[in-house]
Amino acid sequence: MTDPNTKEIPDRADVSARRIAKVYATALLNAAEQQGQAEEVLDEFNSLVREVFEKEPRLEVLLASPAVGRKARKAALEKVFAGRASTTFTNFMLVLNDHERLDLLRPILNAAAELFDERHRRLRVHLASAVPLADDIRQRIETGLRNYFKLEPVLITDVDPALLGGLKLRIGDMQYDATVLSRLNNLRDQILARSSHEIQSRRDHFSTGE
Repeated sequence: MTDPNTKEIPDRADVSARRIAKVYATALLNAAEQQGQAEEVLDEFNSLVREVFEKEPRLEVLLASPAVGRKARKAALEKVFAGRASTTFTNFMLVLNDHERLDLLRPILNAAAELFDERHRRLRVHLASAVPLADDIRQRIETGLRNYFKLEPVLITDVDPALLGGLKLRIGDMQYDATVLSRLNNLRDQILARSSHEIQSRRDHFSTGE
């Protein structure tokens, strides 16, 4: 499959759209697995969003626009995918076009990737650091996650210099923040809380004295 150590595909779908996207993602993965093409199809999907749309952003706008008729979109799809993509993925794109759901490509891809991970006992882990991770550190993190969760970790890395140092790790709704920025913020909060307490104590003291 496409290298998983990349940023997650950004999308702006709301809860309802994500629910619909998951239905289509399940249908796509089921069809691809029946043909023994799950990884190939996900690679094609990734390539479309990460590479084709990156080079030709107007194509994504064209496919998602309700102002463009289905016939025009179908012609564009056939031109783009003819001889370049599997029959499974091409047919899936045509079905999305028929149902006016091509605007959900990004959330569908994210949902399909998550579902693939679940079915193959893989754990998607979002990891942010101030600098790119060295190979030995990445391996230690993967080993620790593998031993603890008994699942194969898939690291989705992001570099954020604002973190200053350390790591921020997110798995589903669970988050662990061990960054320098987080520690500085905690220290600031402690100092502010202590100062507030001292000011209140002095007020109480003067009030009692009166």
